[in-house]
Amino acid sequence: MKSIRMLASGFHVDPLLEQIDAHPNVWNTHRMRTEHYGTAHGAVSDIWVRYNDWANFTGDPQAFNGPHESVWYPVCDVLTAVKPLVESVMRAVGGGELGGVLITRIPPGGEVRPHQDHGWHAEHYEKFAVQLRSAPGQAFCFEDAWLSPMPGDLYTFINQRTHWVINPTERERMTLIVCIRRADG
Repeated sequence: MKSIRMLASGFHVDPLLEQIDAHPNVWNTHRMRTEHYGTAHGAVSDIWVRYNDWANFTGDPQAFNGPHESVWYPVCDVLTAVKPLVESVMRAVGGGELGGVLITRIPPGGEVRPHQDHGWHAEHYEKFAVQLRSAPGQAFCFEDAWLSPMPGDLYTFINQRTHWVINPTERERMTLIVCIRRADG
């Protein structure tokens, strides 16, 4: 199986983009992924939409990333278009259990360096993504395949395999990542 595959197109992303653009303060409220690990995601901005409840964080990132029930974060009160978009993805892929939801932004000329994702959450869920903003020349890359999705495209990827993202353009790249266990899986 290829490491990344296009699934569908035509997801309506404009309402969510308008809300994100109207509220730039929603970025980087939680920086664990981009700062504390000091790895591949250092040049990326995040909006954590759904994950382990922060009340469970005791200072140990490994424990926080262990088995848990994900919850919606308060940012959903501002980004009200995110839940309907996630629900559309769940329906499209036959989702049974919803895990983390993350919005990432790679600046013009930025990148995510080659890496593999491991740990309970990364291995428990399948990864799906809806491209929110992109430009020709940007790509999500694996050793066996790459994809240059356009806004509204839905794709899936295997994050335990080595992957990286390039943005050699003058436009930011923004992606909604949705972690799902399918109802039949």
